Amino acid sequence: MICENPSVWKAKMLLTCKIALISALGVILATLSADTHADDMVVNAKNSLEWNRKEAFYHAIGNAEAIQGKQKIRAESLKAFYDPETVERTITRIVADGNASFADENHNGSGQKLDYDAVNETYVLNGPAALLSGPDGSGAAEKTIIFKRAAQIVELLKDAEIKLKDGRNLSGQEIIIYLDETNNILRISAAGNVTITQADGSKATANKADYNRAADSALLTGNVIVKDRETELAGDRAEVDFTTGISKMLSDKSGGRVSGRFTRLKE
Repeated sequence: MICENPSVWKAKMLLTCKIALISALGVILATLSADTHADDMVVNAKNSLEWNRKEAFYHAIGNAEAIQGKQKIRAESLKAFYDPETVERTITRIVADGNASFADENHNGSGQKLDYDAVNETYVLNGPAALLSGPDGSGAAEKTIIFKRAAQIVELLKDAEIKLKDGRNLSGQEIIIYLDETNNILRISAAGNVTITQADGSKATANKADYNRAADSALLTGNVIVKDRETELAGDRAEVDFTTGISKMLSDKSGGRVSGRFTRLKE
């Protein structure tokens, strides 16, 4: 008969219990998803999966991911908060930290941190260098990107930029994108050092801009400058038709005359 060192035996028991706990949590989460509804959320991880009953969340560590239908959230660490009042323990919020990302049928997003409100279907991606891509192009922001899936609205905050697939770029301090039912851009509102760059290199700058996708036109207000090759047009307000290439300066709302200048730039 071989007598094993008590400390070694204790270490083995702790390891066995930890493995059993992780396996049990995985089974519990999988069972909750499999036995209730197809759109329930499953959480898993490479290193460990903890269940905090007191604060009602699961903590997945190491290449962690949360999957709900065709939505996926990944990060080094995930905390999935659930509603303890429901029998199914419905996941209501996901907090992801460390190279966080998400993907669904139409969009991909990433940031250092991610906070997903499952009840209101809202993603908050925190930078630096938060990114979001969709059918029409991609967007980036230094501070935060807020994607309201149910409302079809995207907000980009601080040093924001949109790159459209047609070659146009739009930048500003704050940008709000309104999407249609097919997740394509319907309208864009931008404020703070706004710059619109066309595929041919022509530019328009202003304090604010409102872009209408259906009309393919933009209303620019405040310190407007439109540059097309060697020609520069400046004024208080302007309408830019991107289809025809016509830029029209307008008077401000105070009723004053149009203030603008046409300048031949020096070579």
